[in-house]
Amino acid sequence: MILTGMRLIWIASFHNPDQPHAVHGQLDLRNWEDWDSRTFTLDGEWEFYPHTWLIAGERGAAPGQPDWIRVPGGWNDSLQRGSNTPYGYATYRLRILVSPEQDRNYSIRIPSVRSSSALYVNGRLLSASGQPGESAETYVAHNVPYSSSFTANGDSVIEVVIQAANYKDPRGSGIVRSIKFGTEERMARETLLSISMQQIAAVVFLIHAVYALILYLVGRRDRRLIAFSLLLVSAMFMYLLGSDEKLLSYWFPINYEFSFKLVHFAMITAAFALLQCIKHQLTAFWRKWVPWLSAFCCAAALLSLLLPARYVVTIQFIYSLGIGVSMLLTILSMLRTSIKEPKDNVLLLLSVIAFMSNLLWWGILMTTGIKVVYYPFDLIASIACFASVWFRHYFQVHAETEQLAAKLQRADKRKDEFLANTSHELRNPLHSILNLSHVVLEREQQSLNGKSVKDLKTVLTVGRRMSIMLNDLLDAMSLQESGPRLQLRSFTLQPIVTGVTDMLHPMTEGKPVRIVNEIPEHFPNVYADENRVIQIVSNLLHNALKFTNEGEVTIRGEVKHGKARIAIADTGIGMDEETRQRVFEPYEQADSAKTMIEGGFGLGLSISKQLVELHGGTLRVRSAPGQGSEFVFTLQLAGQAESLDVKAKESTESAVPAAAVAAPSSPPLWMEKTLTGSACAGDRPHLLVVDDDPVNLGVVETILSSDRYAITSVTSGKQALAALDAKEWDLVLTDVMMPHTSGYELTRVIRGRFSVTDLPVLLLTARSRPEDIRYGFQAGANDYVTKPVDALELRARVQMLTEVKQSMRERIQMETAWLQAQIQPHFIFNTLNSISALSSIDLKRMRDMLEAFGDVIRSKIKFRDELVPIGEELNIVRAYLHIEKERFDDRLQVQWEIGECGRLMIPLLTIQPLVENAVRHGVMKRTRGGTITIRLTDTGTHAKIVIADDGVGIEEEIMQRLSGHPSEPDRGIGLSNTDLRLKRYYGKGLDIQSAPDRGTTVSFSIPYPPAGLRKRNR
Repeated sequence: MILTGMRLIWIASFHNPDQPHAVHGQLDLRNWEDWDSRTFTLDGEWEFYPHTWLIAGERGAAPGQPDWIRVPGGWNDSLQRGSNTPYGYATYRLRILVSPEQDRNYSIRIPSVRSSSALYVNGRLLSASGQPGESAETYVAHNVPYSSSFTANGDSVIEVVIQAANYKDPRGSGIVRSIKFGTEERMARETLLSISMQQIAAVVFLIHAVYALILYLVGRRDRRLIAFSLLLVSAMFMYLLGSDEKLLSYWFPINYEFSFKLVHFAMITAAFALLQCIKHQLTAFWRKWVPWLSAFCCAAALLSLLLPARYVVTIQFIYSLGIGVSMLLTILSMLRTSIKEPKDNVLLLLSVIAFMSNLLWWGILMTTGIKVVYYPFDLIASIACFASVWFRHYFQVHAETEQLAAKLQRADKRKDEFLANTSHELRNPLHSILNLSHVVLEREQQSLNGKSVKDLKTVLTVGRRMSIMLNDLLDAMSLQESGPRLQLRSFTLQPIVTGVTDMLHPMTEGKPVRIVNEIPEHFPNVYADENRVIQIVSNLLHNALKFTNEGEVTIRGEVKHGKARIAIADTGIGMDEETRQRVFEPYEQADSAKTMIEGGFGLGLSISKQLVELHGGTLRVRSAPGQGSEFVFTLQLAGQAESLDVKAKESTESAVPAAAVAAPSSPPLWMEKTLTGSACAGDRPHLLVVDDDPVNLGVVETILSSDRYAITSVTSGKQALAALDAKEWDLVLTDVMMPHTSGYELTRVIRGRFSVTDLPVLLLTARSRPEDIRYGFQAGANDYVTKPVDALELRARVQMLTEVKQSMRERIQMETAWLQAQIQPHFIFNTLNSISALSSIDLKRMRDMLEAFGDVIRSKIKFRDELVPIGEELNIVRAYLHIEKERFDDRLQVQWEIGECGRLMIPLLTIQPLVENAVRHGVMKRTRGGTITIRLTDTGTHAKIVIADDGVGIEEEIMQRLSGHPSEPDRGIGLSNTDLRLKRYYGKGLDIQSAPDRGTTVSFSIPYPPAGLRKRNR
């Protein structure tokens, strides 16, 4: 009802039902009064001159009697009687009678003359479309609407002459549409309105086509959206080329034949697109015909482009049939769908009604001959409703997708919560399994067979791997819930890489793979979270080692485009394109069937990528199957603000003597600080602090008051090892991530020389993950503190470890006192008996023995744990042996092989207990006695002291059990005490070689002290 009402109003506004018509070539408008309200058509009988031109200047004249022809209409039967041809040329003429006193500007609008025309008014050429000619050679085809304006200049007759020619279009030729006439102003308004209406229709088509295309690109990629977009574009071209104004021909230079072909191509393309849009709504019967109809449309479209226009016209019914069948199927399917579910298809029903209204009125106007300005609203309403069906469907799907996405997000969150809770819950029983397995392995290792031991070790390995997987899950959950707060600061990469490679070195055991660290020592500082960078490097190196069976894993660093670029390359199995595309996705792993490697959740690389991106960097991978992989990530270099901080740190560092830059002749940092301060420390515990960052050293020194501890700081593992050789320490505090020698490696070296009680080690680490802490303890650390350090925690742990060391020292002193107490009774009793016996035999020998006895007793009484010249120790040994020689006579033989050793310093009562042990438990166990050899050899940097005897030796079972552990209680307090004291001073104790009935050899080495440093009291 709305559309019909609008159409009637439109017709009433532009149609003139009482307008006059031309009769016998003349139209009388002298009594016409409605000039300003509307235009009218020049329909009626025109004079027609076939194969004749009415030349300008022959106004009023005509070569012979004219024919009469209806306008609009084709001339096919009028050019030559008895023939029906559209080809040729002719002239149309009409006289318009107007009142001479009405001085107006008139305008004529010619919409279509096939297929060229020229307009003359009162003998003057006003305009043309194409070029009429008497032959095809002199004729140019063009048929677009045009208008011309003129004045009557007081004449009462306006003579309109139209020359027309056609040699291309096989349809009806001549004036085929009504020519409009009226005032210039009114004609301009109606022409502009008609053009605007057609432009609106074209724009509506185009907008909906673009919307459909956008929905396809951003939505589900439904091909029907492409078909709908194609339908609208085709309809737009049909209207722009075939409607009243033929607007496309104004905008672009399209020749007559191509425009004709393009209209038919657009028509059959619209039919094809319409079929694709509605085929899912068709019944099963018609749906099976859709492929055939589609093929028919494609063939017709191809013919429209390949055949000349005159042949396309002869098969024009094919194009009409194609669009007709498609429109009929569309209307039927839409009606069927709308009636079946009317509530859900109101828009579809409205689209059908609007389209049928447009068709109905088109038929009515054609039948009645009513001429009005182009009316687009029925078709626009139909297209808008039809497009709304698509858009509504899309938004319904979008809403459903959003609901599904929200549901999936909730399920994903529940999954994450489940994984996190499960990981937490599994950690406790897993750690119980690991701890119990470890305890059983340690306790039962001697009684279990080799296979059982191997199986238990496998259980531990798998359990630790599972622990790493659980930690990765927790990290992934943490990153998803909220990005961790980064503790950004300026630091250097080289120590971090050294520590990580050292930590992962056990992964290379059992396969020919080596880790190469090519990060320069002076690589520029980066500004990042040190703990997270350690995690990134660890994950990437672990991944590289996991998939590399032989060759090497290399880590390199360079500065590129103002950023630190770190590359980790391996010679492993590599990845194909598919794996490379998804390698950074969570829970993604390489195909185990291809790699033959299993394990893990596939989270390490995903976590690393997220952490790198949190730092503002990127993580990329290059790889090829069988050619290894290279992971490259970038970090920000320390900026201007960080540079100022570094300068401040350097200025602080410069206030303290720096070992790293000291001249070769200058004493190292540890020695300088000891001589100037720590050596005068009294009984304060001596702490050795190792960190490559001077600022960190300053922090530790500030936290640990110098009034309570004697602190020595060094900046490298090499300097720390040098300091260990020079004096005794109560505690070593070392950073883990240091260049060249990591804290792990330094701890292993220390533990090779000192037991956990002889020299405690406290690790300062930025990593608090269980596997990192476990690796530190496996290296031999006593405890750890995570950075940034808490002052109270650090003080408490340092105090505890120094007290452990102090208790160990007290134990040694107690053992020494016990040794003194143990030795003196039997030694004094035996010696006094010998002196008493000599008093009646040989007074000189008695006096010598009494003097030696005094020297031995004096050394025992004044014993302090200190270094003395070796000559002083050897004098005690000689005194002791003099007494024993007097007692045992020829049963005891002594050989001295002593070279030059004047500057050698040795702990007091080191050699004498060993000699005493050789006498009492070696040679004197034999009836015939034996020989003791005391040998001292110079190796250049060390002096080697050997005490050998040819006594009864040590049983093989005892030797195997105690080999390498001379400090065990079974070996005697004297031997134990000496071994511990040597280790405390020099990092290495006694070396014992023995066999039953072949004697025993005990040896140890002592380094020569630097010149000028003869004695160091403790």
